[in-house]
Amino acid sequence: MPAPRSSDVESLPAQAAESALRAQHDRDDEDGDQEVSLPEPEVSFVLAARRKAFWRRPLVRTLLAFLLLGLLGTLVAQVAVQERDRIAATEPRLRPWLVMLCEPMGCELAPRRQIADVVIESSSFNKARGDSYLLNLTLKNQAPIPLAMPAMELTLTDAQDQPVLRRILLPHDMGAPAEMPARGDWSTSVSVVVTTGGARVAGYRLLAFYP
Repeated sequence: MPAPRSSDVESLPAQAAESALRAQHDRDDEDGDQEVSLPEPEVSFVLAARRKAFWRRPLVRTLLAFLLLGLLGTLVAQVAVQERDRIAATEPRLRPWLVMLCEPMGCELAPRRQIADVVIESSSFNKARGDSYLLNLTLKNQAPIPLAMPAMELTLTDAQDQPVLRRILLPHDMGAPAEMPARGDWSTSVSVVVTTGGARVAGYRLLAFYP
C-alpha cells in the first residue's frame, strides 16, 4: 500500500474536530426539541366560569350563610347593648333578656334619660326657721316611658338677681326614687340650710339636669 502523504496526516485531526462539533450541535438540537412547552394561559371566561362554580357549591353556600348569620347576630347584639336603656323602657318584656346579655359584658340597665321631657310643674322656696329654708317641688314626666329621676340645681339670688349660693340636690338628697313613672309626677319638700348670705336672698332659680 502506498504510504500516506504528509498533508493527509495533518488533515485527520481537523476532520475529527469537525465531526465532534457537528455531533455536539446535533445533540443540542435534539435537547432543544425535547424541551417541555409552557401551558398557554387560560382565557378570562373560563376563569370566570370556574369562580362561579366555586361559589355555587353547597358547602361554600352553607358556610357563607353561617357567616352572614353570625355577623347579623353580632350587629343586633351591639345595637341592643348600645340602646339597652331605651329598649328596656319601651319593651319591658325584653328586660330579662337584656339583663342576660349585659351580664358577660359588665353593663347595667338604667332608666332612660330624656331631660327635655322632665318639667318643673311647680316650686316654692320659703324661709322656715333661722338659716333653714323649705323648697317645695313638683316634677312631671311628659314621656310615655319611665325616665330617670334628674338632679336639681338650686341657685339663690339677691335683689339684683345675682347668684348668692348654688346647691346641687341629687335624687337621694331629695329622697326621690330612681325613676319617674310614664306620664307621672312626683313632689317633695326639701330643707335647705343657708349659712352665708341668708339676709341677701331675694329669689331663687331651679334647673333639672342629669349629672
